[in-house]
Amino acid sequence: MESIEIRVPMEVEYAPAWLTWVAATTTCLRALGVECDQTDVAGFSGYAFHLCIHKELCPSGPTVLDWDALNWGVRYLGRSTKTFYSGQCHSEGYKSELTRGHCRSAFELAKSEIEAGRPCVIWGAYVPEFAACVGVDGDAYLVKSFKECINQEQPPIPFDEVNAPGGAYVLGFPNATSLKRLHADQHAVLRAVELARTPSSSYAYGPGAYDLWIESLKAHRADGGGNSYNAACYAEGRRFASEFFARMAKRNGFAAKELNRAAANCEKAADATAQVAKLFPFPGEWGKKINDDKAIAEAGKLLKAAKDAESRAIGTLAKIAAMDWPRP
Repeated sequence: MESIEIRVPMEVEYAPAWLTWVAATTTCLRALGVECDQTDVAGFSGYAFHLCIHKELCPSGPTVLDWDALNWGVRYLGRSTKTFYSGQCHSEGYKSELTRGHCRSAFELAKSEIEAGRPCVIWGAYVPEFAACVGVDGDAYLVKSFKECINQEQPPIPFDEVNAPGGAYVLGFPNATSLKRLHADQHAVLRAVELARTPSSSYAYGPGAYDLWIESLKAHRADGGGNSYNAACYAEGRRFASEFFARMAKRNGFAAKELNRAAANCEKAADATAQVAKLFPFPGEWGKKINDDKAIAEAGKLLKAAKDAESRAIGTLAKIAAMDWPRP
């Protein structure tokens, strides 16, 4: 009988967040000695500024963005990146020998990172969410994930049993970097403005996404579970954005007034979306449309307030982006 190779999982502290890429990446970077928290990771990567709504409030919205573009934030924080991403769905009903091969390639990258003593990020841990891979057990991942926050077991995940719509994905952090923090701040501002203007035929992005959110609720198209998940994720993202710009204001005096104004408006958007999340607490009723017209009417007012605040924040950030930034 062939022996099973077991690697003892690394002792890594999980950094929880609704935005699980932020959680997993923060977990890995801290384990590698980077001084950062979820706000830093969400801000520098741009994830804090992501807002994407599907017409039926599909839970995919919070992860429908350019994952490769997130890597710049990691580099500014102090680590290089190495990514495998197939881009071809490997989930129930879409699995094939081709996608299984993609999963094998992703696993080999993760395994090499683990062998080097470095945790990495994987996609599709148990459900379509990100997790920190902290070890391998034969052909399976050992992870730190959202399950830890709800006191659930985290059994090994066979490399080809990831639930990965969008495709197999692993993000490693091979080496230290030393990029200029001022460049990182400028890039984050530009990224926030850019994300607000993302074009799409299937989803709505940026402040305009609030309109589709309101419309979906009023038309009773919104999925109960998906809506509650979107609300929790985007309330957290807006909160990260507010904290991030407030921190940025302290280290960029030339734009402190404007950055604080952007932070204040992000906080207003965070407060409004957090109230929506309270109206429709997670996990909601998956597979059932929301029909509570009183809650829908209240949510509509809150989402309109969030849109107005976020639009003001984006307008301020566009002005900051156009400023003459000092040279480092």
